[in-house]
Amino acid sequence: MPLTVKSINGDSSFLLTFSPPIAPFSSSTASFPGSFTILVDPWLVGPATILSSIFSISEQTAKPCISSLQDLDREPDVILISQDKPDHCHEQTLRQLPRHCGSTILAIPPAARKIRSWKHFRPDLVQSLPKYVEGQSQSILRLVLPPISPKGSCGEVTLSWMPARRDVSALHHAIGITYRPPCCESLLSPPDSPISFKTASSSPGTLLDNSRERTLSVIYSPHGVPYDIIQPYAASHLVTEAALPLTALIHSFDRVENPWYLGGNISAGYPGGMVIAKNLYARSWISAHDAHKRTRGLSVKLTKIGKCDDDQIKTMFSRGDIANVKTAVSTNLVALDAGQEHRIR
Repeated sequence: MPLTVKSINGDSSFLLTFSPPIAPFSSSTASFPGSFTILVDPWLVGPATILSSIFSISEQTAKPCISSLQDLDREPDVILISQDKPDHCHEQTLRQLPRHCGSTILAIPPAARKIRSWKHFRPDLVQSLPKYVEGQSQSILRLVLPPISPKGSCGEVTLSWMPARRDVSALHHAIGITYRPPCCESLLSPPDSPISFKTASSSPGTLLDNSRERTLSVIYSPHGVPYDIIQPYAASHLVTEAALPLTALIHSFDRVENPWYLGGNISAGYPGGMVIAKNLYARSWISAHDAHKRTRGLSVKLTKIGKCDDDQIKTMFSRGDIANVKTAVSTNLVALDAGQEHRIR
């Protein structure tokens, strides 16, 4: 069953399309029964200003593949907003949607409050993501997908928000997404052979369930987050859902640093992404938030960027010495320009 990741603006706006195994591989599957689409952090037009243009203003240098959210082939099932900063929660772009749009907006609590303050959307369309707490089922948002056929079984999409501790910049989060497709009576063949998963904390290996369709999984963390924030979610929820290896990690390649009084680390880049990718045996690591942008203001005068391309990361992967984690799973490193897609099956 495929996951298609499409870059909308070449930076950190993506369209994720999850499709069931019976969906065709060679064409768009967003409208296929059982498919589910998530539009992540759309920013299409205008600048992104923090506090004022004197403090920070960013403008995109590459043209997004669409100029309006109205240009999407269909309304996404969910619009996911991962933080309240304007390059992720962009008012001018989101206002392109009608008040009574068919999409549900799921946002971390500060972003949800910000969107509600605009009084543009019908209140019930904007929902806050709960913070993930291990062992608390209510901390995972679950969306039921109806069966494809009368004798089929329901599928499920889950979303979980994992913020870093003591994060002064409020930039470092991870959002976990899983997709288990609805099944119809014709789906009798088992998924690929199971593998065992062992977390870096030496928890016991767990055999993945081979009695149902394999669950797809995504970690979206454009600015990065320490792996110990994700590890409880991985060891509990991802293992229970048979969602490992991780289908896709969406995370920065480049490391971005400011002085401590301007927020310190802005993007964890390849060092942090490497630890997550290796621990979760990520099939694909897709670059996020690495596009060149025109930035100016007091907050960016002392910014330092450590660029890292996929060839350099491949070299570091081959050493096998990052966080003392070794894995036989090969991770595909992907950088997408606006409009490009990466499909994982």
